[in-house]
Amino acid sequence: GFHLTPETCELTPIDQDPIELDQGNVTPSDPAFFPASPAQIGFTPEGNIVVTIKVNGGGQNFPSGEGSLNVYSINPENGTTTNEFLTQTNVTGAAGSSVPFSFDFDDKGNLLLVEAFGASGGGPGQPNAGAVSVYSDIDVAPMDVAADNTNQTTSCWIVYNPKNSCVYTTNNGGSSISALSWKDDELELIDAVAATLNNPLDMVLSHDYKYLYALASGHTDVDLPGQPRIYVYENQCDCSLVEVQNITDGLPPEADRNSTDNVVNGVVGLAQVFFAKPFRLIECL
Repeated sequence: GFHLTPETCELTPIDQDPIELDQGNVTPSDPAFFPASPAQIGFTPEGNIVVTIKVNGGGQNFPSGEGSLNVYSINPENGTTTNEFLTQTNVTGAAGSSVPFSFDFDDKGNLLLVEAFGASGGGPGQPNAGAVSVYSDIDVAPMDVAADNTNQTTSCWIVYNPKNSCVYTTNNGGSSISALSWKDDELELIDAVAATLNNPLDMVLSHDYKYLYALASGHTDVDLPGQPRIYVYENQCDCSLVEVQNITDGLPPEADRNSTDNVVNGVVGLAQVFFAKPFRLIECL
């Protein structure tokens, strides 16, 4: 963990030993075995830490086995935490093995979780098996309160737009973005393919929630193989997306990056930047 100095954006390490995730008696590998590595870390609305584990037990049972949501308390005085779980929730999905990946929170504090294979009756690796689940009370007593399928392959990253109550997932294997509505405690798939882009990875919303930025790896792009792109979409009130730009400038292609043991290194994520100036929020009724 780190302390952030707002005035200078400097990071200072917190004086604490690293927290080891309970992944069983497995030998670490380099690079890490994909199912064994955590997918995302973030803060809950109550100021605790939540970590998603793709497959419990170090991924030894992959493709079977459960993933989990793990919440750790933070000492508000010094930012330290412990190995003790505040809550731990296994995520099973329809097939007993869902591979929970990324998450976001809505404006009521519910956690929206995307599961790469949560809808699969045949386990991980099945096509069109992505799913989204909603959990309430993540800090105290997590409860799965809603779920729906994306009908796309390998749904990995998720964002929630509070201005139009829409949820978007990037589907790496499906080369698409799915759009869902989360309103009045009802989760509904609006469009399984709200946008098409090559092997998308991460995405973020603009500070006024008007635009969605999605990073595509271009790994299997026919026209420009291995050329990453950032796609810019305008969010609509009905959860649809209108593409307004796609960017390649400054993004190195796979051929220009180092690759070891068939692991592609390079552009893998986006960071959100907030500007200290007034902006107009879009409002959807």
